[in-house]
Amino acid sequence: MSHWLPVSTLADERSYNPCPGCSFNIPALSKKSAIKQRCNSEKCFFNVTLSEIVGYPTKHAKVFAAYLPITLSTSWSYATSLALVHLSNPSLPTSSALSPSFNEKIEDDVLPLSVQSLYTDGSFHAAKDSLLPPSMTSAWFALDDDGLILESSSLHLPSCFPSALRSELYAVVLGLNALSHGSSISIYTDCSQLISLWKRFVNVPFSPKLLREYNHLLWLSIRQFIMDRNLKVDLIKVPAHGDDIYNIQADSLAKDAHSSLQLTVSSLAFCYAPCLLTLILYLLT
Repeated sequence: MSHWLPVSTLADERSYNPCPGCSFNIPALSKKSAIKQRCNSEKCFFNVTLSEIVGYPTKHAKVFAAYLPITLSTSWSYATSLALVHLSNPSLPTSSALSPSFNEKIEDDVLPLSVQSLYTDGSFHAAKDSLLPPSMTSAWFALDDDGLILESSSLHLPSCFPSALRSELYAVVLGLNALSHGSSISIYTDCSQLISLWKRFVNVPFSPKLLREYNHLLWLSIRQFIMDRNLKVDLIKVPAHGDDIYNIQADSLAKDAHSSLQLTVSSLAFCYAPCLLTLILYLLT
């Protein structure tokens, strides 16, 4: 991997120039024929394991022989904020940010294959003043093939970038968490935006453009759960505030959770993304 440095320390900086050489550099790497052929402009190379890298979108696809700076598709402040969030939680594993306590809970509460349906809902209260901060909750419950409720769950989520859509996404992620490998499930939701974005981000091959979207770690988590557990998932829209008794119950679970104790863990504790960032200051050659 080659080492690149930001042109300046401004918060909105997006341009990077190759590092002229530092303590990371391994001189033997620059002598390799493949690197000499492709990377004429770089001088600093080092080894890194695959689990510590992530593809990051740039605006110049072929810069290595043209002596041009790399330009990130997002600002430097956004990129560093992601790194700082992860680096401030060193106990979180690289491949999955699920904390040990959540992993244990998932293992204990795996739902049987007889589960046919999940009803999910989220609830979001915007901040009204400094004394009443934003509140975000999610809820789901599972039905078997006889229409009986087997399990339900609701959580008062950490208020990290809170929004109504984010609460809906958490409900889906936590519901998928509880499914057995090979489950075929119908997820019922009254969130039209969730269904619309699902078609763009889940029902299609992966695109690096997803990394530039809001809530990308949650969307990546959904994709990873479906792939790792071989899940078959259909998303079904139900009318909001209609007469669907199950949707009414999911809505009540989510709203009631606002009065419960808010979790103090990092929001990353709920993610199952394949590439949570450890370092993003380095770009793949």
